[in-house]
Amino acid sequence: MKKVLFILAVGAFALSSCNQKKTEGAEQVDSTQVVADSMANDSLTTYEGTIPAADGPGTKYVVALTKDTPAHFHVTETLLAAENGKDQVNEYNGVAEEVTVGQNKGLKLTLGEGNALYLKQIDETTYRMVNDQLEEAVSKDLNYDLKLKK
Repeated sequence: MKKVLFILAVGAFALSSCNQKKTEGAEQVDSTQVVADSMANDSLTTYEGTIPAADGPGTKYVVALTKDTPAHFHVTETLLAAENGKDQVNEYNGVAEEVTVGQNKGLKLTLGEGNALYLKQIDETTYRMVNDQLEEAVSKDLNYDLKLKK
């Protein structure tokens, strides 16, 4: 089972890396290779959940984090029924940044220029999507949780 997951992940990462823009700078890291290496070492945790959307059935997120420091990530964002009723899939790789605002601590996953995903760890099996001030949604009726995938 692990071999199948590893092969699928490497294939997905390879496809997504073809569409990623190259960034300039000394800290350019091949996140795909880091995540693939971590997966081979059983040091990868994956969280997933479907988040409500104003103009559709929602957005499904699958977030894979390495357990090393700094953590590297791979995010698959699926906008459900986005284009003419068809799903739109976006994939991102990078290094997770630990952020602190007041007493709140979380992770910032940069998903492209001007686009970031902020996560606050609720417990060992749950990350919650929050705003850039690490504040949770006002409405408690909506679910912004990403659960550990087993």
